[in-house]
Amino acid sequence: MGKNARYMTTALVIAAAGLSAAPAKADTQKTIGVTVPYFASPFWKAGLYGVDQAGKEHGYSVIKGDAKDKAELQIEQIRGFIDKKVAAIIIGAADAAAVGPAVEEAIDKGIPVIALSVPPKSDRLTSFVGADNIGMGRLQGICIGRAIGGKGEVGLFAGPDEIWAKLRVTGFKNTMAADFPDIKIIDEKAGGAKDAGIAATNWATAYPGMHGIFTAADTMAVETIKSLGTAGTIETVKVSTSNLNDEAKAALEAGTLTCASLQPAVSMGREAMREAVAAVEGGKVLGRIEAPALLVTKDKVANYDFSKIIAPAGYQP
Repeated sequence: MGKNARYMTTALVIAAAGLSAAPAKADTQKTIGVTVPYFASPFWKAGLYGVDQAGKEHGYSVIKGDAKDKAELQIEQIRGFIDKKVAAIIIGAADAAAVGPAVEEAIDKGIPVIALSVPPKSDRLTSFVGADNIGMGRLQGICIGRAIGGKGEVGLFAGPDEIWAKLRVTGFKNTMAADFPDIKIIDEKAGGAKDAGIAATNWATAYPGMHGIFTAADTMAVETIKSLGTAGTIETVKVSTSNLNDEAKAALEAGTLTCASLQPAVSMGREAMREAVAAVEGGKVLGRIEAPALLVTKDKVANYDFSKIIAPAGYQP
């Protein structure tokens, strides 16, 4: 395929790749392209809100792309940003390896690339802004350990084969080993949200004396809680998770979710934009920013300040 055929015109790329365009007359040297796995996620929505707010403060327009969890769509969005000659790109990778070559194309064109939470495969990124995933797992470990009195049996649902999930599992396991030696991890499963529900159902039958379940992310916790409710063990099994979508937040308020470790997604989006602006304007680029892990429990959720974590209710990317 020839170069002209491979690269669509800017207008067609914006339409086909699902980009929300900046004003037509915007100076591209004051425009940042942002693409994330999917707008529907509360985490990515919050991150985009932070990007938008910081962009306005620094006088930058933002073009946003929803990859809809498809690497091929995100690749087209990145190439659309290249064609538009944006000043910088902020990306949360839908598939780190698959989008890597497109990211390299952008860097070859002199466009700085800042990774947000999930970095693409490249050793040439200008900066990475992410969460302390090990710390998030550790906070879950402390929460579950204390909630079940420092001894007992827990199941571990590790989530997908992604670096963020692996790090959370590492933080949890290290905490169990170091701080709660009388707690035994009786089984470990991996997969997506539906798999978590299936694992919880099986564990409720196989381990009737189980005291707790670690889940890598909120969608998994929601399915776990549903399964425990059906099995009639929701009152005796403590569930922890990371992140807090609407269903998980409701479960936390109801007490069926014991706790959630959080990453300040709004603040992370703001920091990603700050790094992008610094790269464009010759300011100080930190290169790597790791946001601290936070913990919220049932007794704190009613009065918790979510302004650094969740986008306002009316915000739409």
